[in-house]
Amino acid sequence: MQRMLAWTLGWAFFFLLSSHPVTGQLLPLGSPEYVSASTGTFEVRKTIDEYETGWELRFAPRRFWPLPDWAPDVIPVTGAMATSRGILYTYGGLRMEIPLGDRWVGSGGWATGLYYRGIGAGKDLGGALEFRTHLELAYRLPDESRVGLCLYHLSNAHIFSLNPGSESLVLTYSARLRH
Repeated sequence: MQRMLAWTLGWAFFFLLSSHPVTGQLLPLGSPEYVSASTGTFEVRKTIDEYETGWELRFAPRRFWPLPDWAPDVIPVTGAMATSRGILYTYGGLRMEIPLGDRWVGSGGWATGLYYRGIGAGKDLGGALEFRTHLELAYRLPDESRVGLCLYHLSNAHIFSLNPGSESLVLTYSARLRH
């Protein structure tokens, strides 16, 4: 019952935030504005013997109607990561960015994705549906690209009986795409 409730609430939240209030279209994303590459350590709290690499597409910021006026705009994202032990994770979600002076940007976000642990070598996180939360601090370069450090957590929010979670620490480089 708890799993069914989590699934239902997750999908309801997704459709609530993704539908356009006037046209009802789902996720009218347009072209991505940034592409980001990352590399670092999977399971940073353990001995460092598993590395990861990833990418992410970031779309135009938008204002969703349930957010208060003081909240930053929401940026839809989609991405994937792979580890040296065969783990694959693909996701879609949302991030918010807060300027911290002229050059620094702080961000946080949430995503839902599918996790594949590989053939026996990867960490068992309990199930295929995993949630990703992140915090990132990035420095804006003069060409509008960014270099940052991102800490993120993967977990299934206890919708499966096993939920050990994992943390990754990655270096990111984000380049603005020209239209």
